Parts: sequence; C-alpha cells; structure tokens
Amino acid sequence: MPEKKPLVSIGMPLYNEERYLHQMLDSLISQDYENFELIISDNASVDSTSQICQEYAAKDARLCYHRNETNIGASANFKRVFELSQGDYFVWVAGHDLWHSTFLSRCLEIFLQDESVVLCHPQAMWIDTGGQPLGLIPSSVETRGLDRISRFHVVLWGLGYCSPIYGLISSKALKQANLGLEVIAPDAILLAELSLLGAFAHISEPLFYMRKMEDYGSWEKYVEKIFRQSLSNLSAPSMYWQMIDEHLKVVSKHINCSLEKDTATLSTVLCLLTKYSWILNGLENSKAQQLSSTSGFEERINQINLQVYEATRAIEIQFNKSEHSKFNKSEHSSNREKGIPKILIDGVFFQLYRTGIARVWKSLLEEWAESGFAKHIVVLDRAGTAPKISGIWYRNVPHYDYESTIADREMLQEVCDEEGADLFISTYYTTPLSTPSVFMAYDMIPEVVGANLNEPMWKEKHLAIRHASAYLSISENTASDLVKLFPEIATKSITVALCGVKSLFSPASQEDIKGFKNKYGISKPYFISVGGGANYKNSILFFKAFAQLASKQGFEIVCTGSGVLLEGELRNYTLGTVVHKHQFNDEELRLAYSGAVALVYPSKYEGFGLPVLEAISCGCPVITCPNASIPEVAGEAALYVNDEDVEGLADALCEVQKPKVRNSLIVAGLEQSKNFSWSKMAKTVSSALIDATLVRLNLQDINLIVFPDWLQPEESLSLELERVVRAITTHPDKSKMTLLVDTSNVSEEDVNLALSGVAMNLLMEEDLDVSDGPEISLIGQLSEIQWEALMPRLQGRVVLENENREVIIQVKALNIPTFDSDSFVQDNDL
Repeated sequence: MPEKKPLVSIGMPLYNEERYLHQMLDSLISQDYENFELIISDNASVDSTSQICQEYAAKDARLCYHRNETNIGASANFKRVFELSQGDYFVWVAGHDLWHSTFLSRCLEIFLQDESVVLCHPQAMWIDTGGQPLGLIPSSVETRGLDRISRFHVVLWGLGYCSPIYGLISSKALKQANLGLEVIAPDAILLAELSLLGAFAHISEPLFYMRKMEDYGSWEKYVEKIFRQSLSNLSAPSMYWQMIDEHLKVVSKHINCSLEKDTATLSTVLCLLTKYSWILNGLENSKAQQLSSTSGFEERINQINLQVYEATRAIEIQFNKSEHSKFNKSEHSSNREKGIPKILIDGVFFQLYRTGIARVWKSLLEEWAESGFAKHIVVLDRAGTAPKISGIWYRNVPHYDYESTIADREMLQEVCDEEGADLFISTYYTTPLSTPSVFMAYDMIPEVVGANLNEPMWKEKHLAIRHASAYLSISENTASDLVKLFPEIATKSITVALCGVKSLFSPASQEDIKGFKNKYGISKPYFISVGGGANYKNSILFFKAFAQLASKQGFEIVCTGSGVLLEGELRNYTLGTVVHKHQFNDEELRLAYSGAVALVYPSKYEGFGLPVLEAISCGCPVITCPNASIPEVAGEAALYVNDEDVEGLADALCEVQKPKVRNSLIVAGLEQSKNFSWSKMAKTVSSALIDATLVRLNLQDINLIVFPDWLQPEESLSLELERVVRAITTHPDKSKMTLLVDTSNVSEEDVNLALSGVAMNLLMEEDLDVSDGPEISLIGQLSEIQWEALMPRLQGRVVLENENREVIIQVKALNIPTFDSDSFVQDNDL
C-alpha cells in the first residue's frame, strides 16, 4: 500500500480581506501537495470576505469556513483556527499574501528528513500591492545543530521581522506552546516558545510572498494601527490600564523569582517583555487623546519602561551565567585579559544579499568554530540576519543603510572601542573611524566594466580600500586588478585566499540523478547555466550558440541562481526547447551539476568563479572563457572559448559530448578540485588577520628584536639600549628597519622614558637623529598566536649583556639569528 501522506492544516484568520483574497486562495488550492485542510475563521468581516470564502468552499471540500458573530480580536482568531485544526502540521496564512506552488511540499520534505525540526519556513519576499517583488525580508532563522539554550538565544536576540511565524509548524509542538496569552504581538512570543521544543529550518528560496499593504505605511504607523485596533475593542481607557496593571504584576513575579530554574521561565519573561515593548510603541505613536488625558499617564509609561528594562537585564544576566551557552561573554572578557587579540567581523552582507559572498563567510565561520579560531572573533549581527553557528559569539548592531553611512561608521567605532577590538573586517565594505581594518576584495567588476562609481555602494568600497591597513583577495587575478586600480597598495600587503568547496559537492549516483530529473520533469540531456542575470556573466552567448546546434531538439536547459535572463530574450534562441528555471538548495545543485552534459559559464569577469569549482567537484564538464580568475579555478579541467565567439561555443557544446573529451574533463576536474577547501581558506584568512593585528608594530623589510632585562640598574640598561640604537641608526638600511623592544614586566611609560633619554643622548653627543630611522616599536602584550605570526618576520635578535631569558624561552625566540650590537654596523647582509 502507498505510504499515507501527513495531513497539513492551513489556518486563515480573516477580517475584511476582499481585495486580495481571490489571489491568496488560488495560490493555496494550487499547491502541488494536496493533502491539506484549509480552515478559515472570519472575524465578523463587513465586506465581501464571507461571500468569497463560501464560493471557494462550495467548489473545494478541503476548505472549512467559520464565521465569528462578533470580532473576537486578532490573537483569539489566530488561536481559533489552530483549535479547529486536525493536521499533523499547521501553518498560518494571511488573506493578502501569496504562496509559491511548492511551499507545502518543500517544507514537508524538511520535516520528513529531520525529526529535530519543529518549524520550517522558506525565505520570505516583500511584494507590493500589485504583486511585484520589492526585496527579500531579512528574517531567516536556522537553528539545526544547536543545543536548546543556544536555539533560544538565537531567537531571543537574532529575530527581526517575524515572517517565520508563517512557516510550517509541528502541531504537536504548537500544542505544547503557550497560546493562552492575549497579546498584541504573539509572533516573537510563540517563536521563543517553539525554539525550546526543537529546531527551526530555513529554505533559502523565496516561496512566501508577503504583501506590503499601502495603508500600513511606515513600521511606526503599522504599530499604531494595531494598537488602535486593540484599543477599540475595549469599552473604556480605564479597562486598558487595568489590563496593563494585571500583567505588570505577572512580570514582577517572574523577574523576582529564581531565573536559574529553566529557560522556560525566561520564555515567559520574554512573552511579557515583548508585549510591553509593543504597548509602549503604541502609546508613544498613537497620541490617543483618551489615554494621554488620563491621570497618571506619564507615571504609567515610566512604569512600563522600568519593567522592560528589568526584564531585559534579567535575561542578559541569566544567559551570562549559563554554563552551557556557547555565546558567553565571560569567555571573551577573559580572552581580552590574557591579551588574546579580538577581531570584529561586520556581517553586513548577510543583511544585504544571500549570494556567493554569504556562502564564503558562512563557510569561514563554520571552519573557525571547528578549529577554535572563533575565540578571537565577534560577529556584528545586522538586525539578526547573520547565520547562527554554535561556537561563534555575536553582537547585535543596527541594520545598514546607505543613506546613513557616516552615522554607521561612528556606531562601528563605538562598538570597536567597547569590545576592545584590535582589528576590524567587513563582509561588505563598511568601516569604523579609526580601528585598523582589513579589506576583503571579492572582485573589481564595477571598476573594470565601467559602472557608476558614484553610487553609494562603490563609494563605500573605495573608502574601505583607502582605510585598510592590509588586504585579502579571493584570487590572484582580483589581487592584481586591485593593485592596477589602486597603485598605492603594495602587492606584499595583499594575501590571496582562494575559496573552497563543500565536501557535499561530489559526483552523485545515477539513481539520485534520475530522482532529481523526475522531480523537476527533466526528460532529456541538459546543459546547466548558473547565475546568468548580470551582463558580465555573458549568458546570452550560450543561448546564441545553443540556437546554432543542429541537435538542439535533443536537449533541455536548466537555469539556476540569481537573475536568469528574461523570458522573451530566452525564447528568441530556445524555441522548441524546454528551459527549466529553479532555485536549488546545495543538495539539489549537486545533483543538477552531476547530471548535466556541461556547465556553460561564458563569463567576461569573475572575482573567483565558485560555480566552476562546484561543477568540476561534481564531475561536471565545464565550458567557459579564459577570463580573469576563471583559469585559476578551472585549470586544465575546462573547454575555453572566446567570450564573443558564438561559433566557438557552439563547437564546444558538440565537443563536450564526445566520450573521450568528456571523460578527460571529468578526471581533470576532480583532480583540480582537490586544490581548494574551505579549511585551507579559513587558515589563510585567519593567519592574515592575526598578521594584521601586528600593524601597530610598523614592521618593515628588516625587523630586529631586543629583550632587555628591565630589572637591571637604570644606568647599565640605558648604556645597552644606547649601543643598540646607535648601531641601527648608523646602518645603511636604517630606513627599511624596525627595532622591536620587548616590554614584558614593565610599563610602556617607563620604556618610552628610557628610549627618549637614549635618543636625546645620541642627538646631543653624536648628532644622531633617531627620527630619521629606524622605526622603534614597543611590542606590548602579544598572545601566543601573535608571537607565532611575528617570528617568521624577524630577521634577527640583537643580543644584550643582560637579557630577559625567561621571555626569550617562553616566546620561542632562541632560534632567531643573533647579532652583536658592537659589530652590527659593519654587517650589511641582513
């Protein structure tokens, strides 16, 4: 017998939704997963909502329509649709949003694969009143793999707009959650409860379209509207204050009790905290005359403010005490006390986009969490959009806006100062005011293709380049372009860290490929095109070449990634050919590569070319162009054509079908892919970041070090330092030198005083001006990892009569070449 499919309950609480209700109902009944019930609870609508619902219910037995005699309030109506449900899984819908036809099937697939999941939500996208896309909603929450308290922490501090509440939820988990509180904003409350019961899963493709209603306007107006609606349900303002007073008593009770019992207690506090923060917003924005004229209005507002503050502090204290939390501040505080360098990473790209750069940084963070380098970093989480990875410490900061970049730089500097940051690096071109930073170069596409460099994004990029003291590049070609375009940057200041590829990307079995093709209705051999929207991707060359194939009727085309070509443009070259457009997760992308005749990637410029690497790792032949960084990635594992040669690409489409050519490319590709890994990139980047924390030492071509014994008498100490400084100051290469002075067991003030005396004596007695060179830098407190980075850059240790041998042994400096200060001036072989 065929396996019984689980029943899904769709709950639709409605009130006056006639305008878009037809569209939403059509998107629900056209789901490719059919075993669902749609429960509609009409909250006494006064428009044609009732008539529309009854028309649909008469045609489809899966629709169950209920109408409330009076308006029972939004929260109670949300509860009602769940109470009427019978399914194994439940999902709320609004009457004005839209679903993709695969919404239910894709979410259910996650549930059936992972029993730890209690909520699965796809990426949400804003649409306007006409249904046109406005942009992705940065509200993804992924907590699989995290422990219970870490899941709760992610939801508590990381959640922005609450679109995950419209995901598919385990009915069993919902029954355990607290749906009894009559609150204005149940979203965050319920999500916090659910996070304690299991994991949240996120599907990266936009399958849920949330309509931005024109009558809401700004977020503040939306809050005011909800507040006014809730107020209108009460007969008098005094009843509202009475309700607030009763709940404040509950807040006080939970704050005053022991918060160490269980995180469920924290969840209750969060529920109440959320309620009052919304109430406060509503009161401040509504300017409701019937409330503001009430006696004691200001005192009551202050009382709510105080309760919000106390609840927030109670939650912070509890999480800081937790022994199990991987996000404990005390570890970072103790690290700072030990001199362990701290690096701030601005996760701004996760807020802005979900493309390849996000994949790079997520992979790096995962590797650092595994290797232990995570103890050195703090990720600045923009409005809760960064992926939550166990072992990584996050700090919430405001969302990024290109219209307030100056204020953002001031905010970042303030955070750097508070955290005691040694170094700053951004995932996408943000900068603090003064903290040293490293610039990560992904590509120089805007500069090379002649984009408008006055756009805010590119102006910020150039500002970040000028602010940086060190540079990272994801390919040799990008590093070369960076130096060509900014000749003031020294090549030696750029570290090349090639991207990696997940172990998931490997050749798939024929059985798995067959299942993939059946799922997406692919019946013929196919070529795959990835991310072909941008002009420089040059995908049009592929379609022009494909149109010349005599055998094109025997193939299909799969397009994936961001910005595939417009329908009309495609059809000019693919008449009679099935073109599939899909957004794949990583596992599906692996199958798509593995089953393809070839990846066709005729790009004119790439900063790296991640699709090429992923394809060859899956045993997929590649046809591409020998431009920019692509040859670094593909090596000998690709057929190369000129980026304007239509006939040459058409020939390559035929050539790649020959078994001998195809097999040769597959073997070469699998071998080439072994040169790339995220762990290798993570190690290279982490080493470069630690090197950059040494920028204050002003290292040059020749770097020498001394370890004075600061406990010796001041007179003999000054004579020794004077001999060393004299020797270096009279050396012909002094302008290329830095003398590092160890300051263990002594204050920098005392060292500066001693060196000032030495410089003054040399100037007065021998007319030697130390300001002309060399650089003299005090080492200060370095961690073990910084000493390891410094040692290879030291050309020698100048031996003193009285040295701090203990420190020399401790930092493993015994093997550095040694020089005597008396004969150093004659030695020019450094």
